[in-house]
Amino acid sequence: MTTSEMVFDYLKQQGLCPDMKDEVIVFKYQMLTFIYHRDDEDEKFFRLSMPGIFDVTEDNRVPVLEAINEVNRQIKAVKAIVPTDDVWLSTEILMDSTPVLNDFIPRIMEHLMAARKRFYDIIG
Repeated sequence: MTTSEMVFDYLKQQGLCPDMKDEVIVFKYQMLTFIYHRDDEDEKFFRLSMPGIFDVTEDNRVPVLEAINEVNRQIKAVKAIVPTDDVWLSTEILMDSTPVLNDFIPRIMEHLMAARKRFYDIIG
């Protein structure tokens, strides 16, 4: 079983109604959207993102970059980025050969939600 299939099955067992698309698995948790990025070339690589948490404009770009810098500095294992015109939060890990998804997926989601809250607290 591939990592993507394991993640899909885990999310389904948790009642999160995952939707497998070409290169991602999308699901919602506590009204928030999460994306698991499939990487069939590297089965041990795990990346979970919370996309589009804040729109970036020409007027707010500097405060947004300052806020994501603080989030990156303060929140463990979270990477805040501006890939286009919005802010994304991600966590990337390298799994071992026998991953127990329930040991880390809930914690990753909690970290991403904490990073989102911290970003909103900073940006005002």
